[in-house]
Amino acid sequence: MNDQANKYFNQAQMMLLDLHSSILRHLMATQSMEEARQDNQDTVDLFDGVVQRDVLRDVCSVGLDRVKLKLNGNIRAIETYGVLVDIAAGALLQISKQALSIAYGKRENAPTGASVSSTCVRDLIWHGRNQSMHYEETRLMPLRNEKGKVITGCSSWVEIFQKLNDQRPGRFEMSPPYRSLAKDVLDTLEWTYDYTKFERDMRHLLGICT
Repeated sequence: MNDQANKYFNQAQMMLLDLHSSILRHLMATQSMEEARQDNQDTVDLFDGVVQRDVLRDVCSVGLDRVKLKLNGNIRAIETYGVLVDIAAGALLQISKQALSIAYGKRENAPTGASVSSTCVRDLIWHGRNQSMHYEETRLMPLRNEKGKVITGCSSWVEIFQKLNDQRPGRFEMSPPYRSLAKDVLDTLEWTYDYTKFERDMRHLLGICT
């Protein structure tokens, strides 16, 4: 099945490049918006101090309201960019996981690839994809019936991400409200800013000569 996986991965190259470029564009936009947010926050802090003086309160309050509106817009934009980055990162992981599934079927049949923190490239792709697609269904503990028998186990990605969170506090938190961790997975794999490394790692897992 490696020939089929090779064909699939090669056919997906244009989409993968578009997804990676989209991630970079939105990260750059996030950085610019964060700088604007900080400037507006500094202005709000300054105005708040001035407005405390009775003589200037009416003059400054209108300007302060305008800056606060800009600040709220900055915050909403940053949140939106974060969602868009995670969507693109999740799609990239989906294509990567699909290529592995075509080549090897089950996760256990695929080579592990390089070690990464407490896990490996293969497992980060597999569990990262599953978490990004189903994070709202995260189960930290098994579901049991009235007799204590396990009906459904905890989500497959919980254990690996809890270990990663121990090593990188705040990056892989398994607590509500749950969110996609696709961008954090790409960061851990060092793929976020390096498409060449992503492609090299994937071709290595798929047994494709470059």
